[in-house]
Amino acid sequence: MTLSPTRIDTSRENPDSAVLLIKEARRAKRLRRLRNVLTVLVALVIITVISVLQTVNKTPSKPRPETVVAKFVDSMKHADDTRFVATYCVRHYDWMGSGVITMAQIPSPPGTKATTNSDGYAASGKYAYVYRNADGRSSQWIKIGSNVSGCVMPPKGPIGHMECSRPSPYLPSNGFALADVGFVPTYVLQQMQNFAPKGLTKNVNLTERVSNSLGRLTCLTQTLTSTTIQTTCIDRSGYVVLWQYRDLHWSSSATLTAFNRHPNSSDFKTLIKPTQPLVLPGL
Repeated sequence: MTLSPTRIDTSRENPDSAVLLIKEARRAKRLRRLRNVLTVLVALVIITVISVLQTVNKTPSKPRPETVVAKFVDSMKHADDTRFVATYCVRHYDWMGSGVITMAQIPSPPGTKATTNSDGYAASGKYAYVYRNADGRSSQWIKIGSNVSGCVMPPKGPIGHMECSRPSPYLPSNGFALADVGFVPTYVLQQMQNFAPKGLTKNVNLTERVSNSLGRLTCLTQTLTSTTIQTTCIDRSGYVVLWQYRDLHWSSSATLTAFNRHPNSSDFKTLIKPTQPLVLPGL
């Protein structure tokens, strides 16, 4: 007797196996998606960290003091090449004392040929100041090209009177240098440079201030000792707005009180008609 093989219906043997296979396949698919998402997130985090590190590495280091000061000085010198009229209230200001200085300047355009006087000194442009001391003294100093004029009035009294000189050749000397003190920006720059050995590159601090009338100011503070400090403030255009010097026994200052960019011919005329050879103001 031959027996025929009997077919076994597996579907009936485990009716839930197909469903389980489908669920397993779906679960595996979800796990693959989750792994892919996590892989992308990890990659984004790594890229972000690298980008931040590169940005930090590219952040410029703090400028060297000499670089900061050089830019400050360049700004001052640029302002000194423009035309303006500025009035400063000064206190214990060198040999001049305390009072008010009004200075005006009209530099010659770049490339202007300087004129040479009989003493061989060459210059161009127009520069002038009038100084009025609190004690009644007045003085004036005018440079037009390579010639100068000066006016001086002693303190008020029985013999007090003003005398003004005719234009005379400018000759650099100690006396003329003293007369130049009235040009505040120039004097302030010289004081900055002479403050201390390497005073422009050591013990300096640059800060920002805000003036209600002049806007943002940049101030350079130079410290020699705990009691010897010099501060110079300029506006955005480089004009000297405030200068202060103090030590244990002395203090001096110059503060801008009025400013305009339109000097005129009257700013370069002597206070009275010239009557004599050159006299140095206040000397």
